[in-house]
Amino acid sequence: MDETRTKVPVRVFFLDDDADSREPFAEFLRMGDFEVDEFESAEALLGSIEGARPQVVVMDITLQTGIDGYEAARRIRALASTGTVRLVAMTGHSANAVRSQGNLFDAILTKPVNPVDLVDVVKRLSV
Repeated sequence: MDETRTKVPVRVFFLDDDADSREPFAEFLRMGDFEVDEFESAEALLGSIEGARPQVVVMDITLQTGIDGYEAARRIRALASTGTVRLVAMTGHSANAVRSQGNLFDAILTKPVNPVDLVDVVKRLSV
């Protein structure tokens, strides 16, 4: 007897306060069979993360209002319930500048980011 399994999509949170950047990348991830929740503020993402339990969070570092991506990453890392969440920085800052803030991110993508590279990184981190 053949057992049919339903594949549960990987849930990705995508944080960028610029809709023109966030929306196309989020759509590209959806085309890669990821379930994507979009956020324009770190505060909104942090308010949803414990209940939603995403496997991967992709975030811009520089946000125009509220807390930045570094502080959001620190808060996510501090939550016991998010211990397995993988964090991806998608930023205009250099990778060395991001690393100088500590071991916050599992991957760093420097803008301009090729959408295929983003999908590849999220796939690799969600295995």
